[in-house]
Amino acid sequence: MMTLKEYLNSDRMGYFPLFSKAYLLDWLLKPEQYWIRKYVRMLRKEEFYMNHRKNRLLKYYFFRKKNILGARLGFVISAGCFDTGLKIYHYGSVIVNPKSRIGRNCTIHGNCCIGSKGVMPDDSPVIGDNVDIGQNAQILGGITIANGVKIGAGAVVTRSVLTPGVVVAGVPARIIKKNDESYCNND
Repeated sequence: MMTLKEYLNSDRMGYFPLFSKAYLLDWLLKPEQYWIRKYVRMLRKEEFYMNHRKNRLLKYYFFRKKNILGARLGFVISAGCFDTGLKIYHYGSVIVNPKSRIGRNCTIHGNCCIGSKGVMPDDSPVIGDNVDIGQNAQILGGITIANGVKIGAGAVVTRSVLTPGVVVAGVPARIIKKNDESYCNND
């Protein structure tokens, strides 16, 4: 069974050792990454007490702390959407539909929307592992994004990207670069 410490350290948020010089400077100066790390820790604690060690009181406690901090940062992320390895680079309007599912090692650069198109039934994206979502990108509708896809800044993705390891950009988004690995996967 996974412990809380193991679960919290499964993300790629760059936590500092307790009472190290970097930790103390981070705590004193409270830069942007300090608040983002704090938010992700609250999100992961809520998930831990919701899924691994069921405790309603602690789950709701961390749910509330996460939402208060999320209102300051502009984050609306429900527990259970992201797999391990989450990395958020900037704060400001990161909105994720609760029905969206995002794989391991996802990177978000800020001002992103992952959600439905507002059409019933409520369809939400399914995103693979190792996906990099650029600044101000939007992924909308019941679509699938393959593993290793890089989504460019400002892209609006409304169609599935089923080729692994490609780069998509534009409005509407389309493939602008195929990696050599993606050719090997299609043969």
